[in-house]
Amino acid sequence: MNQVDQRTVSRRDTASPRKPQRKNGREKYEKLLDALEALITEQDSSDISLANLSQVAGVPAASVYHFFPSVDASLTALAERHYKFLSDTLLCHSEFTRLDSWQDLLFQVFERVRAYYEENAGALKVHFGPQSSWALRQLQMENHWLLADTLLKSLSREFELPPSQDWRERFMLAITINDSFWSQSYSRFGRITDEIAAEGKRAASAYLKLYLGELLQRRQRRFVAADAPVY
Repeated sequence: MNQVDQRTVSRRDTASPRKPQRKNGREKYEKLLDALEALITEQDSSDISLANLSQVAGVPAASVYHFFPSVDASLTALAERHYKFLSDTLLCHSEFTRLDSWQDLLFQVFERVRAYYEENAGALKVHFGPQSSWALRQLQMENHWLLADTLLKSLSREFELPPSQDWRERFMLAITINDSFWSQSYSRFGRITDEIAAEGKRAASAYLKLYLGELLQRRQRRFVAADAPVY
């Protein structure tokens, strides 16, 4: 491995948090993330230091540096917490209402994610803020794939999708298109505005329309009577 490769690996290592295995370590880890959430809500990530995080959390500096080799690592850990909560609470096993078209479902997914960012300043800042470590970019991509899986599962349940092995990738690219509009809105206004959110929806749906068409046939649902015999 040459010196350039070593420096790249080193940067990646310092941008990734070290997750605790023991109960005591997990409690400190979550306490640090709570403190980071409070800090990043009130100030820019560039103004946060690990020493400051240690002081606010009341956790020894040695523990902070053990879990987070850098501020980037702490931000990655906070992003991971938000992505997991978003997935577990808002998207998985969710029912979508008033689905007259595949576009309705797409827009509802986008609106649920946007609402989460509006209610959680920490999530908004770590996702769209100026920090862009390798570990955080990888985590953001994993989140896009997760959203794509949600779309694929939900659309397949409600509509007849044309045969293709590429739907997961198409949905991920549509999510990335929409995300780029949100990122521009955050850079300009510090939030996702209604106007730019609407433009992101149009761009993402226009891309998917190239492959899905304007309309999809609704999937036929089979209902079984409650008193029907089971064989």
